[in-house]
Amino acid sequence: MITEVQTSKGRDAMTSDQWHVIHSRFTFPGARRPYLRSIHSEWSDQKACRAAARKLRAELLLGSKGVPVAERDEVFVRRPNFKSLKLAKAAP
Repeated sequence: MITEVQTSKGRDAMTSDQWHVIHSRFTFPGARRPYLRSIHSEWSDQKACRAAARKLRAELLLGSKGVPVAERDEVFVRRPNFKSLKLAKAAP
């Protein structure tokens, strides 16, 4: 189940009690935290979650022709109960 939470520093975040795929959309050019994140899907096991993340990443790559690498959407696989910020910087 997806839950909205706050980090220990009081920032808005989200989590799930299952393995989950995070879709991090580039939406705010020039902002300090230009990525808006959401939980794309939830899975009972890591293997299925990783497969779903690969599929989403492939779909996003097809739609991002001509978009600078620094402005492309990102995809992450997160373990159960991992807190992901709603607004974030690019992944290192």
